[in-house]
Amino acid sequence: MKKIVRIEPHYEPRMWGGGTRLRDEFHYVTDVAPLGEVYNVVALKDHADCAVPEMGMTLSELYVNCPDWFDCETEELPIRVNILDPMDDLSVQIHPDDAFARKYNGGRGKPEAWVILDSPEDGYIEFGHHAKNLEEFKSMTENREWEKLLRYLKTENDAFINIPAGTLHAVGKHVVLYNISRNADCTLRLYDYDRIDPSTGTKRPIQPEAVYENVNLPDKLIEFQRFPAAEEFGCKVTRYWDEPGLYTLMRIQTDESGRFLHERFAFYTCVKGEGTLNGIPVRQGDTLLVPAGTGWIELKGTLDLFLASYRNMYM
Repeated sequence: MKKIVRIEPHYEPRMWGGGTRLRDEFHYVTDVAPLGEVYNVVALKDHADCAVPEMGMTLSELYVNCPDWFDCETEELPIRVNILDPMDDLSVQIHPDDAFARKYNGGRGKPEAWVILDSPEDGYIEFGHHAKNLEEFKSMTENREWEKLLRYLKTENDAFINIPAGTLHAVGKHVVLYNISRNADCTLRLYDYDRIDPSTGTKRPIQPEAVYENVNLPDKLIEFQRFPAAEEFGCKVTRYWDEPGLYTLMRIQTDESGRFLHERFAFYTCVKGEGTLNGIPVRQGDTLLVPAGTGWIELKGTLDLFLASYRNMYM
């Protein structure tokens, strides 16, 4: 029988770590320290997999055992969600397209998108590059001319940015963001600041040759975007992205109460406030899965929720 269930986050250590915000403000409890990233939704069997305690199984198992909850064309859950609060810059990296990922590690490409939740006054992300062609890109990389090669954008709270395959990118330190992506894991690093991974005592591997093969040339020069919010049944609704075969991303905010209808399955992640969703308590940091066909959702309280979903490519 379909029902709304709570998704327990999955944690993994990261050498760039984080401060205390994910514990103190988002209520995440884990021995992983420092905590810089939380997987709110991930279903990679035997690798990274959220628990669904009410069902006594993992999210990847729920997807296989209860297909009518999702009604998807894909063999695996198609989307992934995480929240980041790094205390240091992430590696400069790209995610390749599906064809390369299949050959490289048997996986899929990982296009993604970010919404900035909070950022310091001097916050930034690395996004794209200034090279005109592959020869120039290789030369700047081999000569470590990072200031000439790498392109930086000042972060803006509540701004959205799309990250298609082949886009050079890195989250800057202390930038708190919500990330939606394909449920996949294929990352190619170009530069990691020569950091030593404390778990191995060596530098993390980089893959410049694979980056050369996949980086967008010339760069697409993507910028932050802002989308208007619409008042709908007591909710303020922002629609960021809705691409069949990729993902659907919305933001739903309430001051006191509201109603919302989304016929597809959806993961609702609360990034601020607290209240109830169809009578189920929800607060900052929580993620609830609402199965397909549930109908109208009744929201109570002051809530700031992101909705992550997926529309089939072929219906």
